[in-house]
Amino acid sequence: MRRYLLFVSLFTLSVYARPPVDAQVRPIYDSGAAGLAHLLGRLQTTASVLHTGAHPDDEDSAFIARTARGDNARVAYLSLTRGEGGQNIIGPELFDALGVIRTEELLQARRLDGGEQFFTRAFDYGFSKTLVEAKSKWNEREVLGDMVHVIRTFRPLVLYSRFAGNENDGHGQHQFAGYLTPLAYKAAADPTQYPEQIAAGLRPWGARKLYRSGGRGANNEITAEVQTGVLDAVIGRTYAAIAAEGRSQHKSQEMGGIEPLGPSASGLHLIDSSAPAVAKEVSVFDGIDTSIPGLAGLMGLPAGALSAELKAVDNAAHEALRAFNALEPERIVPVLTTGLNATRAARQALQTLTAPAEARADVDFVLVRKEADFVEALAQAAGIVVDPLSNQETVVPGETVDINVRTFLERDGLATIKNVALNAPQGWRVEAGQVAPPSGGGGGGFRPRETPSAATSYRVTAPANAGFTQPYFLLKPRTGSLYDWPADAPQGMPFAPPLLSASATFTVNGTELTLTRPVRYRFADRVRGELRRDLNVVPELAVRFDSDLLIVPTAGAPEGQRLIVTATSFVDRAVTGTLRLRMPAGWTSSPGSASFSVTSAGDSATATFVVTPPAKRTAGVVTVSAEADAGGRVFSSSVENVAYPHIQSHRLYTPATARVEVIDLAVSRVKVGYIMGSGDEVPVALRRMGVDVAIIDKEMLTTGDLSRFDTIVVGVRASEARADFVANQARLRAYMERGGTLIVQYQQTDYVERNLPPYPVKSPGNSRVTDETAAVRILAPTHPVFTYPNRITSADFDGWVQERNLYSFGSFDARYTPLLESADPGEAPQRGGEVIADVGKGKYVYTSYAWFRQLRAGVPGAYRQFANLISLPKAP
Repeated sequence: MRRYLLFVSLFTLSVYARPPVDAQVRPIYDSGAAGLAHLLGRLQTTASVLHTGAHPDDEDSAFIARTARGDNARVAYLSLTRGEGGQNIIGPELFDALGVIRTEELLQARRLDGGEQFFTRAFDYGFSKTLVEAKSKWNEREVLGDMVHVIRTFRPLVLYSRFAGNENDGHGQHQFAGYLTPLAYKAAADPTQYPEQIAAGLRPWGARKLYRSGGRGANNEITAEVQTGVLDAVIGRTYAAIAAEGRSQHKSQEMGGIEPLGPSASGLHLIDSSAPAVAKEVSVFDGIDTSIPGLAGLMGLPAGALSAELKAVDNAAHEALRAFNALEPERIVPVLTTGLNATRAARQALQTLTAPAEARADVDFVLVRKEADFVEALAQAAGIVVDPLSNQETVVPGETVDINVRTFLERDGLATIKNVALNAPQGWRVEAGQVAPPSGGGGGGFRPRETPSAATSYRVTAPANAGFTQPYFLLKPRTGSLYDWPADAPQGMPFAPPLLSASATFTVNGTELTLTRPVRYRFADRVRGELRRDLNVVPELAVRFDSDLLIVPTAGAPEGQRLIVTATSFVDRAVTGTLRLRMPAGWTSSPGSASFSVTSAGDSATATFVVTPPAKRTAGVVTVSAEADAGGRVFSSSVENVAYPHIQSHRLYTPATARVEVIDLAVSRVKVGYIMGSGDEVPVALRRMGVDVAIIDKEMLTTGDLSRFDTIVVGVRASEARADFVANQARLRAYMERGGTLIVQYQQTDYVERNLPPYPVKSPGNSRVTDETAAVRILAPTHPVFTYPNRITSADFDGWVQERNLYSFGSFDARYTPLLESADPGEAPQRGGEVIADVGKGKYVYTSYAWFRQLRAGVPGAYRQFANLISLPKAP
C-alpha cells in the first residue's frame, strides 16, 4: 500500500491539489459559470475556518455554505465520529457499514455546501448522556491528537466549535467535542504537544480566533451573527437553502427538509482571539487581514517582504474577477496565466528571503493552494477537460485493467497537450495500451460517439499481493470505541485516495499547468443514467454464508441446521472448484464438500450444507468457516457491498465465518407475522430460532386474515416508515381483542403523539437507558414473560451492546403492567421500557429494549427473552 503521510514541506515542488470531495451527487455549484466564479472568488482571499462537531448532521451547514460559497473561504468540517451508533432508516446496515454510509452522506453534503471533510478515530458507540461516559469510552489523548493533526494539516485561521462542552450540548459525545475543541486549539500551536506529528512533517499552527455556537446557556451571548439567508447572485439560491439541500443527503437519518428562503443567521460566541478586537463582528474573519497582500504580515514575515510579488498575484486575481464574462470565459485566460506565474514567482522568492523558516513555510502553504486555484480556474476558463476511464470497475490481484485517458480541448488554440502520465501505487505495472477501452458500459441502448482531442491508452497490472480496496479505517480491528488506523493510512480523511489517477500537462498562453484526475469506471444505468465508480481491487472469488449467525439449543436431540454458502466471481472467465466448511470438533456437515462453477463476473453459485451439532452440547460460542478451493487457490473472504443510489459504493471484507451461539433456549410453536419498520433483521433472528415467520405487507395488513398469526411483531420505527401500519390500528386492535398478541418494538415519539398505543401514554421525549451494563430489575418475576418457556434472570441481560432501551414510555395508564425497571447512573428508574396490557382476549406489549441490536449481535439472553415474548399465546 502507498504511504499517505500528510506532509507539508517548506518549498514543495508540486502543486497542492485540494483534497477532492468525492461524491455521487453532481457538483452543480462547482462547474460552469458558477464554479468558475467561485474559483475566482477564492483567489481574492486567504480566509479559512475549521468547524468541529461530534457526528454527521451536527455541523452548522448553513454557516459552512455561507463561508465557503459566500466568503469563498477554505472551510472544513471535523466530525469526531462517522455516526456508526445511530439507526438506519434506509436499510439494514448498522455499526461499521452504517459509518461508511454516513461518511458518504457527509461527502454529498460537502459537495453541495462547498466544504471539506475530516474525522477522528472515535467510533460512535451510541447515544450518551454525559461527558463522563464519553471520556470513559474514548481515549482523550488520542482523540485530541487526531484533532490537533487535522488543525496542523488544514491550518485554519478560525476554529468554530458547534458545542460548548457542557450539559447544554445534550448528548455526551456533543459535550466531548465541545470540551476538546479549545484544548485542540491550544495544543495545535504548542510544539511540545504531539511531537511525533512534528517529526513526521507537520508543523505547529495557531488559529487566530476560536468561536462556539452562541445563544445557549450562561455567558454565551452571540458576538458574531453570520448571515446565511443571503441570496448568492451567481448560484441564485440562499446559502441556507444550499445547506438544506446538503443536509437532505443524510438520507439514512431521514433529514430531508425544506430549503428556506429569506433572512436567517448563525449566531457565534467568540471565546478567544489573537486578532485586533472589533466592536461588532459581522464576519468570523473580522480583525484578520485575509487579503493576498496581507499574507506576509499575517504569517509573520518582515515588513515589506514579498510586497511586490503578492501585489502582482492580487492584481491578477482582481482583474480576472473584474473581466470575467460568463459567456466568454476564455477572455480571462491571459490574466489567469499572469496570476499563476506571479504566484509561482512569489514561491520562488520565498526561497531566498531572509525570514524565519516557520513564517516562510506558512506563506508557502497558502501560496501552494493559490497556485492550485489558479490552475483549476485556468482549466475551466480554457475549456480543458481530462477524463481518465477504466474499462472495468474491479481488478483482481495479478490481473490487468485498460485505462483510456481522454482529453477534451473545448476552445481551439488556447491550450496544447504536452504530456500525459498515469499514476499508480508502488508495485503496479503500467504499460502502453493497445486498444482504447469503450466509452461506457452497462445499460444498453444508445452509446454516444465521443471524439476527444487526444487519448492515451494504458494497460495496468495489479501486483499479485495487492490488497483489496476497502475503507482504511476498517483494515484493522477496533480497540474498544476507537478505530486503529494503519500507520500508512490517510488518517483523518474520509477514505483513501483513488488507486489510479492521470496527470495531463498543458501549455496555455505560454504557461505550463498540470491537471490530475482520478480514474473512474463509467457506466449507464437504465433509470439513473450515467454513474461513475472508483476502480477497486477485489478477490477473484468471494465466499459468504446466507447467515453469519446460528442459534443452537443446548437441550434436545441434535438437529441439523441449513447453511447456504455462495461463491461469487469477480472475473470474466470460467472458474470451477469446491466449496467446503471448516467445522469445530464434534460437528459435522452434509455434504462434506460441494463442487461449484461460475462463468463470468457477477455470476454466483450456491451450495447447501446441513450442519449438525454433537449430541452433548454446552452453552458457548463456536465458529464455522467457509472456503472455496479453485485449482489449489483458496478463497475465504466475504464481501459486503454498501451501495445506495445517493452514495458511492464501498466493499467491506470480513472472513467467511458464521458464529454459532449454543444457548439454553426453548421456544413454543407459534406462527408469527412481522410488520417491518425502518429495516432490521429481527425476522432473520426469529427464523434462527426455528420460528415460522411471515412478513406482513401492506395488502395483508389492510385486507388479509390476521387471525392466522398467534403473534404479530412490529418492527422498529414502523410508525414513521409504514403509513399502512398507522392507518390499520383498528384492525390490529381487533386482532388483539380476538385473542392475538401484538408486540411493538421501540417507536419514536410520534407513536405516542398519534395516540397509537391501545391505552393512554405520555412520552417523556427521548427517554432511554444508554448504559448497556445498567442493572435491570424484573418487576413481575412470576409473569409468563419471564417463566415460559425460558426462566429469565438478571444473567439474561449480560453481554448487551450499545444500550438497554430507547424511547421508553413515560407515564402510562393503569391498565399497563410494567415488566422491567432500569436506569442510567444517577437517574430515576424507568419502568416504561417494557409494559404489557390485556386488550380484549389478547395481549399488547410495548418493548423498547434494543432487540434489533441484541438479536443481530447474538446476545443469548436476548434470544431467550424474545422467545418468551412471542410464545405468550401458548403460555400456561
